[in-house]
Amino acid sequence: MVERHFRLTRKLAAWTLVAPPLAVFLIFFICPLATLLWASFHGASQTELYGDSLTVANYVEIASDPFYYTILTRTLSTGAVILALCLVLGYATAYVLAPMPPRKRLIMLLLLVAPLMVSNVVRAYGWIAILGRQGLVNVVLRDAGVIDRPLLMLNSFEAVSFGLMTILLPYMIISVANALSTIDAQYKEAAQSLRANPVRTFIHVTWPLSSPGVASGMLLVFLLTLSAYVTITLLGGPRMKLLVSLVFDAVGAFQWPLAAALSFVLLGLALVVSALIIAVLRPQRIQGRG
Repeated sequence: MVERHFRLTRKLAAWTLVAPPLAVFLIFFICPLATLLWASFHGASQTELYGDSLTVANYVEIASDPFYYTILTRTLSTGAVILALCLVLGYATAYVLAPMPPRKRLIMLLLLVAPLMVSNVVRAYGWIAILGRQGLVNVVLRDAGVIDRPLLMLNSFEAVSFGLMTILLPYMIISVANALSTIDAQYKEAAQSLRANPVRTFIHVTWPLSSPGVASGMLLVFLLTLSAYVTITLLGGPRMKLLVSLVFDAVGAFQWPLAAALSFVLLGLALVVSALIIAVLRPQRIQGRG
C-alpha cells in the first residue's frame, strides 16, 4: 500500500512538472499548426481568412504547376550547395580547432559566435555593400584596371549561396568541433597500432565518432536555409525566389490557404531531408542504438 502510494506520488509530481510546458506546446504550437493545416484545405475568400468549402486544389496546384516545381528544385539545389560548402569548410575548420587546448579553443569558438550577434539584415546589407555595382569588389577591380564595367554579382544564385554560407558556417563549425573534441585519443592510437594510415583512421574512426556533430550541424544549416527569407530577398532579388519567398508573397497577397499549403510543403521538405540526413549519418549508432 505504501509502495503504491509512493508510485502515485511520483507520477503526480512528474505530471506536475510536465503539464505546464506541455500545455504551452499544445496551445502555442500544435493548435496554430492544426489551424494552418485546416486552412490549407480551403479555398480563398475575399472577406474571410479562407472559404467555407473543403478542397485539395491548393496542393493540386502546387503539384501540377511547373512554376512550383522549378521553385522546389531551386530550393533543394540551394540547400544542397550551402550544405556541401558548410560541411567541407566547417569540418576542416573544426578539425583544426578540436585538438587545441580548451582555453584557446574556447576563445576561437567565441570569435566564431561573435558574428551571430549581428542581425542577418545587417550582414545581408554588408554583402550588398561588397558585391553591389558600386560595391567594394567592383570598385577595387575597376581601379585596378581588371574590369571596364561593374560585374553583376547580386540577384543571383551565387550571391544567395555565398551569403547564406557565411552566415550559417559557424553553426556547422561549432557542432562538429564539439563532437571532435569529445573523441578519446586512444581510439586513434588503437587504429594506428593496427597499422591504419591517417586516411583509414579518419574514415573508420574519426568520421563515425563525429557523426552526431555532423548531423546536428547539417540539420541546423539546412533548416535555417529553408527559412532564411531576409537574406534570400536582399541578395537574390525578385528573380531568385525560393519556397519561403512564395509563402511570404502569398501572405502579402492575402492568399492564406495557398500560403498555408506552401508552408506545409516546406515543412514536409524539411522533415524528409532531415530524416534522410539522420538515416545516412546514423548518429544514434555512437550510443549503440543504430
